[in-house]
Amino acid sequence: MNTAKSIFIRRAGSAAVVAALAAGGLAVGAGSASAKSAISVGVSARTVAVGHIVRVSASGSSDDFGATPIQLCIDEKVGSGAWKQLACTNKYNLALNIRAPHRGELQFRSQLIAVFNAHHRVLDRTSGTDVVQVR
Repeated sequence: MNTAKSIFIRRAGSAAVVAALAAGGLAVGAGSASAKSAISVGVSARTVAVGHIVRVSASGSSDDFGATPIQLCIDEKVGSGAWKQLACTNKYNLALNIRAPHRGELQFRSQLIAVFNAHHRVLDRTSGTDVVQVR
């Protein structure tokens, strides 16, 4: 009697483990259908002298908007001023040579922007910032 009870308990425990693993596998598989985006920005040097060139490169892609065109843009912020858009492209990579105008801090970021009807633009993602000290 004791042996039959222990076999039943082991089988019930095994069945519970199999059910938990199956449910966990379904939960993991359900999340894989989400849209994917990636964006980054980088600079060639962290410190430059006034008048020297900083190479800024960005890459990004997104499938959040389906067939809608996406632009990749690089923005610049000088000191505590406002962000200024330097350039945009319909490609996945963009690189610019920027001359450091004066002492202080230059910040760069990249953005992915969805373009609807050639005039309506919707921000998709913004990268973190990369900072260059100009001496």
